[in-house]
Amino acid sequence: MNTNKLFAVIIVGLMLLGEGLIAQDGKNMTLLGNYGKGEGESKGVFAAGSVVYYGLGNKVQIASFSNPAAPVKIGSVILSDVVEDLVRTSINGVQYLVVSGGSKMWLINVQNPITPSLVATVEVATGTTAEGIATSGTYAYVAGGGAGFKVYNIATPASPVLVSSIDSLAYCESVIISGQYAYIAAGSRSHILDITNPAAPLYVGRIAGYGGYHQHINVRSGYAYVCNYDASLAVVNVTNPASPVNVMELPSGYRTARIVFDGNYAYVAVGDTGMVIYNVVNPASPVLTSKIKTTGRAASLYYGAITISGVPTGHIFIANRNPAPGVSAINVSTPASPVTSAFLSALAAPTGTAYVPYYSAGKVYVAYGTAGLRIIDVSNPSSASLLGTADLGGDSRAVVVSGNYAYVAARDSGVYVVDVTNAASPVKIKTIKTARARGIAIGGTNVFVAASDSGIGVIDITNPTTASLVKYTGSSVYGENVAVNGTIAGLTDYGKITFFDITNPTTPVKKGATGDFKTGNEGFEISGNYAYVPDGDSMKIYNISNLNAPSLISKIKTGGYGYVSSVSGNYCYVASEGTGVRAINILNPSSPVEDGYYDGVPQSRGVVAIGKYVYVAEKTDGLTIYSNDLATSVVSEKLVPESIILQQNYPNPFNPTTNITVVLDKKASVLLEVFNSLGQRVSVLLNKQLEAGSFNVPFNGSNLSTGVYLYRLQANGVTIAKKMMLVK
Repeated sequence: MNTNKLFAVIIVGLMLLGEGLIAQDGKNMTLLGNYGKGEGESKGVFAAGSVVYYGLGNKVQIASFSNPAAPVKIGSVILSDVVEDLVRTSINGVQYLVVSGGSKMWLINVQNPITPSLVATVEVATGTTAEGIATSGTYAYVAGGGAGFKVYNIATPASPVLVSSIDSLAYCESVIISGQYAYIAAGSRSHILDITNPAAPLYVGRIAGYGGYHQHINVRSGYAYVCNYDASLAVVNVTNPASPVNVMELPSGYRTARIVFDGNYAYVAVGDTGMVIYNVVNPASPVLTSKIKTTGRAASLYYGAITISGVPTGHIFIANRNPAPGVSAINVSTPASPVTSAFLSALAAPTGTAYVPYYSAGKVYVAYGTAGLRIIDVSNPSSASLLGTADLGGDSRAVVVSGNYAYVAARDSGVYVVDVTNAASPVKIKTIKTARARGIAIGGTNVFVAASDSGIGVIDITNPTTASLVKYTGSSVYGENVAVNGTIAGLTDYGKITFFDITNPTTPVKKGATGDFKTGNEGFEISGNYAYVPDGDSMKIYNISNLNAPSLISKIKTGGYGYVSSVSGNYCYVASEGTGVRAINILNPSSPVEDGYYDGVPQSRGVVAIGKYVYVAEKTDGLTIYSNDLATSVVSEKLVPESIILQQNYPNPFNPTTNITVVLDKKASVLLEVFNSLGQRVSVLLNKQLEAGSFNVPFNGSNLSTGVYLYRLQANGVTIAKKMMLVK
């Protein structure tokens, strides 16, 4: 196992800000966050004063517009499908979002909008799309597309209960509740239901309007306003719901999608036109007041009042689709002269292709193809963010990290050495020309390269600034990818894996090989006496305690084609193209068991696991972070030879000073760092070469707050981490 994998920055009992549960499309695994997918279009929006909730692709984004000129994203939750509609409601004094999209309805606790958490996922519209959502009291009303109209009791948010369903209303696009009635837009007509008893809705009346396609409906003062998506806004008298009467039709324009009211004004989202405002003080004769062009295609909208300089100021928040997705805030304090206050754009997917991730100290380094190297902050797994990008040229396919340097396998270009001391601005310091570098691994002061026809290339990185290729070995074996653990290296040529003894890293000794694979292997993991090898849609486990005669001891199906595996604790993770991430229990390697999975990962190419967190490079979707809900977040400390000792700090707990002792039996380049519970480095205590001996290193935490900290030692390819407590 790569040494950096053994450092965990998350401690039992500490909660990461903003980490929430995500809709499960699997078993015992949760999707936490992503960098690089792009946020997609916005179709639904809801405002509660200056706090705005809106969909961005399959994410619910929460933003504060308390300063409308400078809105701030404050929280988010990733769901398993595209968000279509959402509404906020209070249940027993707690605020929840009720969200529809895909075939599902979700309930999200947003009592603290900074830390939203998913509490329930309900399958409501199998085989179709849950288009619209509304709430009243402790009931949720779903416009379920082809599944019709459904009512759920959500008095217990974690366990919504279906109480009624009507599937004879054609394709249900949206629903609103006004008084005792539900109004449902359903294609060529709209419907009115009496929901006095939500468990037994009564059909009351039908609104034919003036034809067209009914996308949305809203009601004000006894009049229904029907959004005819194709061209117009229809006004219908529903004073007697059993006998709706057409009043008039306004040519609002193509893609008339949504309408909301404030006072005497109606605000209408009209596709490419933007927002159209009508004065509806006289429902029989609405008057066009103004129009305003939106940044993207207006899909939905909601009213919210923002207090500016002590004065409540009306704003309309608009969900925008392509070509410029995101949410707009439009000041409508003077409806005749609306002004855009701000636009929060959706993040576009970055260029390049994510191939292989590598974890080190709260960061994941991703080889991003022609886009070079990207460094991603994963200290908060639900809010992964880009720290820096190195445009390296060539085609970056794999990366490893040691100390302040990353080593990138870049195919025909060879291996790049990148200084990542400043993660925000990584710098390529040199290129080591090798035969085509297809994969890379690290062991001690050497980097091992899968060098195509040249077998394994060995690079000495004792001094990264002068790192150089020492030699090639195993040239009779094609190097597709390479894995290293201690004194063992393995080289896959797709058809089988050949093992090497690298006790002397500069002169690897060729040993035995596996039998031929059924499909083929492009990446694998060595951990302890075992090699964990994806072979097409299976994972095979080999006992390599006798390196001359590796023996297959078990295999397990993983679904789609697996490119590589990663071991953490008692689990091996395989990210298979098209079938997701599989968590395989390897407590008994002879009898592996799939304990968990998350389905639907597209084009996964690389995986690395740390504690319970699993980081998957998914080509065009970037880096996605999952958790194994059965695993602990703490990684056990690695057992290391007595030649390197990191003693427990003393005193512990401490205030504000303590001492850390490092013992070396031979000369070594030593890096000793301190991290907080979020994985952020707070101090570098040592970063230099030391002779053999015992070294006492003082640490002063006077500028830090009370809490648990981790200190980590890296020396001679060994990584050790320990916890210490600062109490003030």
